[in-house]
Amino acid sequence: MIANIRIRSSGYSKPLCQLDLMRFSEEQVKERMRVRGIEDDAFFICGFVDWQVDTIMSLKEAYALKLCVMELYEGDDYIVRYCLKRRLSVPYIISHYYEFVSKNEVETMQKLLKYVDRTVIIEFFYKTNNWMNFVSQYVNQGILLNTPKGFYMAT
Repeated sequence: MIANIRIRSSGYSKPLCQLDLMRFSEEQVKERMRVRGIEDDAFFICGFVDWQVDTIMSLKEAYALKLCVMELYEGDDYIVRYCLKRRLSVPYIISHYYEFVSKNEVETMQKLLKYVDRTVIIEFFYKTNNWMNFVSQYVNQGILLNTPKGFYMAT
């Protein structure tokens, strides 16, 4: 989780450094910035080099993502990276937990629809016209993530 850090000054921004957020706490980073005379609101994250993601966020948001990786996903950053690449917001990412279901879409849909009334399934399938649209509706609603590793379901 190597962050590109930039600082704002006189309406412009300039690169400051790249920093591995996994190695340092938020307080350590803030303290180092204070020592260098940089105010908290003058620096920001503009992406993560190792994740190949360009997105602007505050240091607080970046550390919320770190907590999400460490606590929710037990150190596996795949889902957080995937969501950032899809341009999902930080609040959305930290408020949704996804669990791996299967690489197979039929198995995924069986698990997803296990407790849904058959009448509801039939009506929904009819409205979507075909299998691909049926599955896509769950992906579009954020209930499922269709990743290169397989399907993840929001819990």
